[in-house]
Amino acid sequence: MDLDPYRAPLRGGRHCILRQISREDAAAQLDLERAIVRARHGIVKHEDELPVDAAAYAEQRERAGLTAKDGSALCLAAELEGGGLVGEATLLRFKPRMVRHVGVLGIGVHPEAQGLGVGRALMERLLGWARAHRDADGGRVRRVELSVRADNARAIALYRSFGFTHEGTRRDFVRGDGGAFVDDLIMGLLLSDDAPALSDDAPAAGR
Repeated sequence: MDLDPYRAPLRGGRHCILRQISREDAAAQLDLERAIVRARHGIVKHEDELPVDAAAYAEQRERAGLTAKDGSALCLAAELEGGGLVGEATLLRFKPRMVRHVGVLGIGVHPEAQGLGVGRALMERLLGWARAHRDADGGRVRRVELSVRADNARAIALYRSFGFTHEGTRRDFVRGDGGAFVDDLIMGLLLSDDAPALSDDAPAAGR
C-alpha cells in the first residue's frame, strides 16, 4: 500500500509535505541524522558512527530492510514547504511469521524544526498506514513498539498522546557524554481490529 504525498498542517500556519522516502533522499536523510546526533539528545550515536556518505547510508538502510516494498516497512519524510527535509519516521516489521504483526517505530525531527508539530504529523500518518495496511494473506500490524531515553520528556509525552504505554525499562542502557547513565524505556501500542480509512483530506498540491 503506497501513500500519496500529504500536506499536513503545522503550528503557526505552516505546512509540511509527508511522503514516502526514496533512495534519492539518502543525502538529505544523512544530513538530518547528523543534525539530530549533534544535538546530543535522542539518537544514541556519535557522529563518527554514522555512514561516511550518502551511498553508504542508502546501502545501510537497504540491508536493514527499510526499503522493502512488500509491506514490511514504511519510511516517511517530512519536508517543510519552501524548505528541506526536517523529519523522518520509520516502521519496520519483524520478518518471522510468528512476530510479523509487530512493527518497530523510529522517528527523528531536526532540532531547528522541533515544536512545530512535525513529529505529531509523522506519527499520525505512519500509524494511519499501520492500521489500514493489509498483507496479501490478510496479515496486518497489530502491535507497534519503540524505545526512548527516559530523559526525553518531549518524545515520551508525544508517544503517550497516541496511546503508547510504558512496558519496561532497560536500566543504565545509555551512557551520556558526561559519563552518566540513562535508562531506556520500552513503550508499546496495540492497534484495534477496526481500521479507519487513511485520511487524505489535505493532499499535496499536484496530486
